[in-house]
Amino acid sequence: MQNLQAPTDTQPTHFRTKRELAIGTLREAIQSGRYAPGQQLRQTQLMAELGLGSTPARDAVLELLARGVLVQESHHSVRVAELDLPRLRHVYHVRCLLETEAAQLGTTKLSDAGLAAMKAQLRRMEAGKRAGDVTEAARADLQFRRTLYAAADNPILLDFIDQAWLSFPFSILYGIPGRLAQSIKEHHQILDAVGRRDPIEAGRCLRQHLLGALEVLEDHVTGSNSRPVSNRPVSNRHAGNLKASAGPHSPGRPRTRSAA
Repeated sequence: MQNLQAPTDTQPTHFRTKRELAIGTLREAIQSGRYAPGQQLRQTQLMAELGLGSTPARDAVLELLARGVLVQESHHSVRVAELDLPRLRHVYHVRCLLETEAAQLGTTKLSDAGLAAMKAQLRRMEAGKRAGDVTEAARADLQFRRTLYAAADNPILLDFIDQAWLSFPFSILYGIPGRLAQSIKEHHQILDAVGRRDPIEAGRCLRQHLLGALEVLEDHVTGSNSRPVSNRPVSNRHAGNLKASAGPHSPGRPRTRSAA
C-alpha cells in the first residue's frame, strides 16, 4: 500500500478501506506522541479515543504488532514499543540509505509545484515551532519529505521508507530542547539544494540531517544530553559504518549527477 504520495489538487483521491484508515489513524497517533513509548493500549480505548470500529481497531493493532511498532506482553496486553538504542541505530542507518536515494531521485524530477509545496510545508514547520505545537511541526516535516520522495516515482522505495518511519514516533525527537529549531535550519539547507536542482548536495544535506538526529536521540536515550542541540555540532560518529556498507549508488561514494 502506497502511503507516501503527497496530495495535490489534481491527484485523484485514493479510496482507503476501514482497515487502512484504522492503521493510518493509529500510526499517526503513535508518531505524533499521543500514545507514548511503553504506554499500554486497550482495544476499547482505541475505539473510543480514535473513533474506530472493533474489527478495524483489532486489525490495526495486529498490523503494527507485525511491524514492531507495538509489542505484546506474555499476559496478552499490548503496549507501544519503547525506544531501544540498537534498534534505533539500525532504523536510522536504513533511513539514511533509503532517504538519501529518494532525495537524490526526487530532486531531479520534482516539479515547480512540488517545490512550492515543500516551501509551504517548511513555513508550516516554522509556524508550528512559533506556536509551540510539536505535533503540527512533525506533520509538516513528514509532508515536506513526502513531497520530495514521491517525486522519485519509485513505489517500492517509498514503501520501504514508510515502513522505516513506522518504527519511530517523531514527536519524541522534536520534544528534545533545541532539536526542532536545528531541524528547521537543516530543512532550509535541503530545500536550497533541491531548489538548485543539485541532487548530490540534496542527498548530502538529507543524510547529515538524519545522522544529526540520530546523535541527538542517542544522547537523549542515554541521558547524556547535557547541552542544547543547537550548540552541539554533528560529529558524524556513524558515517564510517554507513560508508563501509555503501553500495554503488549510496551517499558514501561519489556519483555523477546523471546517475542520481
